[in-house]
Amino acid sequence: MRYLIVIFSLFFLISCSNNRTPIPKTKIVNTDTIALKNGATVSILTENAINGDVVEDTNNYLNIVTRSDTATVVGLKIAQYAASIFSYTGGSVSGFTKEDLKGSYINTVPNPTMNILNPQLSTIVKTLKANKQKENTIIVQPYKFKLIYDGLTDDKYNFIYSTSISSENFKFVCSSDDLVASDKTKPFSEWENNNYQLVQDITLKLIDNCINKLKLKENLSNLENTLL
Repeated sequence: MRYLIVIFSLFFLISCSNNRTPIPKTKIVNTDTIALKNGATVSILTENAINGDVVEDTNNYLNIVTRSDTATVVGLKIAQYAASIFSYTGGSVSGFTKEDLKGSYINTVPNPTMNILNPQLSTIVKTLKANKQKENTIIVQPYKFKLIYDGLTDDKYNFIYSTSISSENFKFVCSSDDLVASDKTKPFSEWENNNYQLVQDITLKLIDNCINKLKLKENLSNLENTLL
């Protein structure tokens, strides 16, 4: 009888866990509604990734990963390995890269995407055609806005930025991968000067270049097709 109770309890716990509402992966933080001349409307939604992990979440403020962050994690990994030797894991400890590190936020330097990219995107949308019989939505997802150390022996840091613009099967990404090396990698002292003004300047340049690419005929046509 006791075994039946235990088995029933296990099935109950499993069914409860399966029925739990999953944690949302994104959260709408801003909505702009654009009215077009033909009476159609287009909603531009800004979504943040909210997975509960700094590495996977939207960087709403400048995030900085330093060499000391790596040193801290290396120390923890060594401690985990030493402890695992005396456990049943057989000394197995997962590795990591510097991109996996949480770093720290600079709360005086907000991610400027909503203030810079969104108004320019709204101006573009006003020139497009849309079907007024359907709900038209464009989603902007800011993601990375950070500085990560380049090497273990120098003072250079890489600027990492990523924001996606999507609507149905259309997806367009604004990324620091499109920057020339001299804009992307600089000594930390240059990035840090005047409350990280250079970060803001490079971000503005990056977004302007991204919007200019979005304005290319093929990209505009593909975006407009999702609204018709």
